[in-house]
Amino acid sequence: MSVSSNGVHEHPARTICGIATELFSIMIPDLYDPTAIPTAWQKFWSGFPKSDLPNGSSAFGVVTPINEPPGKLRYLAGVEVNSDYVAPAGFEVIEVPSGNYLELAHEGNIAMLGESYGEAYGVAFPQTGLEMREAAHIELYDSSLNPNADDYRMGIFIPVK
Repeated sequence: MSVSSNGVHEHPARTICGIATELFSIMIPDLYDPTAIPTAWQKFWSGFPKSDLPNGSSAFGVVTPINEPPGKLRYLAGVEVNSDYVAPAGFEVIEVPSGNYLELAHEGNIAMLGESYGEAYGVAFPQTGLEMREAAHIELYDSSLNPNADDYRMGIFIPVK
């Protein structure tokens, strides 16, 4: 498992359609349900209309805090769609505005993602001296790769000012 920084980049606005779930922060191991995110992805891939999947293999995890109780997050597992896309039953569409993100790369089996998050938010981000802004945190997956492989690679995007 490793986390490497790709620097700060401006990202365009995105429209994501997916399955939402609520979970406690993955930074608090005793509250985190490790089945929540994989279950959201299983529901997404089994229920999203295959004919509506965009070209390419990018998939997005969009994480936004829920104010009460502290540490609770809303996670949306999905793909980018056109802004006029009508979500099928059980799915929802959210807008992720454009903005600057610190791009960090997780490399390793996805089972190690929790440890990568700890390193990303607890070590790599503080070392940059950047200030976080209120916005969605994004995960970028390549759905054509094997998440259980030791060389699996995905993006962790932290919103910065």
